Amino acid sequence: MNPAGTATSIRRATTGDLATIAGILAAAFQDGDLADWLIPDPGLRRRAYPPYFAMLTDHALTHGHVDLLGEEACAVWYDTTPAPPIEDYDQRLAVITGPALHRFQTLDQAMHAHHDREPHTYLAFLAALPGRQSHGHGSALLRHHHARLDQPAYLEATGPRNSALYARHGYRRLEAYRLTEDGPHLYPMLRTRAGT
Repeated sequence: MNPAGTATSIRRATTGDLATIAGILAAAFQDGDLADWLIPDPGLRRRAYPPYFAMLTDHALTHGHVDLLGEEACAVWYDTTPAPPIEDYDQRLAVITGPALHRFQTLDQAMHAHHDREPHTYLAFLAALPGRQSHGHGSALLRHHHARLDQPAYLEATGPRNSALYARHGYRRLEAYRLTEDGPHLYPMLRTRAGT
């Protein structure tokens, strides 16, 4: 697919797209930078990720803004105003993640503690199906949403590859932090209104 032509197929997702978006996120992050740390057992990860991302997607469709590129890629955004919490989140997370619960709690706590407090739009997820990665979908989704932004955008990159993608779109890296003493890093990044 020609990345320059992908923007025409980007649309705002609706509740009817929940299964598609959750499927994209679960597949994209199954072997992502944090996957082995979050849930070391790949089988458990395959079982836990679909309901986990379905829970997050449901919340995002109600309280955020989800852009969908065909059925291959998506971007999940939130405005600067904090969204209400997910109902029964702690209980639902425990059921979904089982023995990996403490890792997900650590991730949530670390991201909350380091989250930029200045007004911004937050990119929670940018994902493409594994077979469609490196085809320009992420760039198309970023350009599409950036064209409408009138304030800075903030995200946490999980590794060098996606950090480089965001840097190409005007994000600058802030101070990295570890999730635990021996855990993976997250790389907060900020894009100002002017894209510098």
